Amino acid sequence: MGAWGAGPFDNDDALDAIDEFDSVEAIGAQFTVAGLEGYIEADQASLIIAAAECVAAMRGHPHPDLPNELAERTSTFGKPSLELFNSARDNISAVMSRSELCELWAEEGSGDWNREMTDLVARLNEPQAAPGKKKAKKKPVDNPSPCAFCDRPMGKEEMSMFDISLADGMGNSLKQGGWAHISCLNAALHPKHMIQNWQFDQELLDFAMKKLREDD
Repeated sequence: MGAWGAGPFDNDDALDAIDEFDSVEAIGAQFTVAGLEGYIEADQASLIIAAAECVAAMRGHPHPDLPNELAERTSTFGKPSLELFNSARDNISAVMSRSELCELWAEEGSGDWNREMTDLVARLNEPQAAPGKKKAKKKPVDNPSPCAFCDRPMGKEEMSMFDISLADGMGNSLKQGGWAHISCLNAALHPKHMIQNWQFDQELLDFAMKKLREDD
């Protein structure tokens, strides 16, 4: 029986490809589905996720279970280009929206894959880490409000809220809201409907807009 798990390197497709991720070009070669229509097969989706984890590692935000040999290799690749970074994000968005892997984890129903993908999005949102430089410490804002899904305090600098409007079809509606960890909210949703909380700094926004104009 093959390896199967929610983590990016918990399946045979990703594990078998570790040796193939031996250059920046090899990583970028996996990002081929963004902007295209159609279903993404599970094996292809797994490789896209693994390649995106390499990009996150190159930006200084690796997954804690990134294989040691891959961590050592990606540490020599330097900062990823904006093109590679943008492609990684676009391809992950496509995997989250229209992949066989998404459907398989919907059937499994644990929400574990949703949490992993939400974490990857969060790490790909992080700014490039300066090599050998520690982040400046700042006092985090604590939010003791309980998450509506796990009932634990939101935690440090987590301020996400949601609203739901319940309508009866007669023009009457009731709005209910609450605090929610993005990972908890996404774990409760069908994978196709996860909130993709992508963020853009000005440099990446300018690059993405330029690329859109070129594609048009």
